[in-house]
Amino acid sequence: MNELDFLEGINELSPESLSVSAPAKAKSRPGMKRWIAVAAAAVLVFGCVTAGAVSYSKGRFSPITSGTHGFNADFEIKRFPWDEFKGGITEAPDIIIDQYATFTPAPALSSVMVTPGYYFKRFLSFKEMADYIGLDELKNVGSPFSEDYSVGISGDSAGNIGSIYITTRHVVNPGDPSTGRFGGAMSITIYTENSESSTVRSGGDWGDYDPGKIEYDEFITSKGVLCQYAEVGVSDRERAVVSGYVVDSGILYSLWINFSPEDHDEALQMLKEWAERF
Repeated sequence: MNELDFLEGINELSPESLSVSAPAKAKSRPGMKRWIAVAAAAVLVFGCVTAGAVSYSKGRFSPITSGTHGFNADFEIKRFPWDEFKGGITEAPDIIIDQYATFTPAPALSSVMVTPGYYFKRFLSFKEMADYIGLDELKNVGSPFSEDYSVGISGDSAGNIGSIYITTRHVVNPGDPSTGRFGGAMSITIYTENSESSTVRSGGDWGDYDPGKIEYDEFITSKGVLCQYAEVGVSDRERAVVSGYVVDSGILYSLWINFSPEDHDEALQMLKEWAERF
C-alpha cells in the first residue's frame, strides 16, 4: 500500500479531465491494489541534501515504458527506530496482531480490499494526529486543503510496523462552485526500521488513457530546501495536476494540486508557498 491508496476519490472528475480519482494502475507490492493519480502522493517526491541538510535525498523521475501512460519516481527516506514513536500509535502492533488472528478473507470475487495488515485512524487536526504518532521529526507545514487527516499504519502478523501514511485532501465538484477551484491532497510518508527497504517507488499510471504532457522541474526555497515536482496535462487538458515533493528529516511530504489550466500560475504559487514552510 502507498499514498495512492489514501487519495482515491480525491476528485469526482472523469479520467479525460484528469480527475485525481482516475484509476492509477501503479505497480506496488505484490497483492496490493494501487489506485490513482492523486495518490500519486505517490508520484514523485524526492528531496536532496541541500543547504542546511534539510532534505534527505534527491529523487529520480522516469517515464513508464511498459505500454501504459505515466511515470515513476524513486526516492530514499529514513527508517526510524520504532521506539522513537511515543504517542498512542504504540497501540498499533497489538491491534494488527489481533486483526491477523481474527482475519476472514473477502469472497473470491469481491471488489473490496480487505487485509489484516493495515490499521486506519482519522483525526480532526494536525496536532491531534501528530500527538498520536509521537515522532519528533514530524513537521507541521500546513496544507491548502482540509484539516481532516487520515493515518494508515501497516504491519506484519508479528505486529512489526513498517510504514505510516498520512493524508488530507479536498475534492472539487465542477458542478458546485462552493467547493472551490483547486482540488488536491497532501500526504506524508514515514518508514520504520521494520520496512524492507528505505527506497520508495511512487508515481502515476493512467493505463491506456494518455493524461497529456508530463514535465519535471524543481526549485530551492529561501531556506535551501529542494522541492521537486511534476506537471501533468498542463495546457492541454480540462483539468491539470502539479505535484510537488520534499524530503525533510528523512520523511517524505507531497502535495498534489488539481486545477484548470488557466489557474496554473496560482497553483504553482501554492506549491511554492507550501515548500517555504519547511
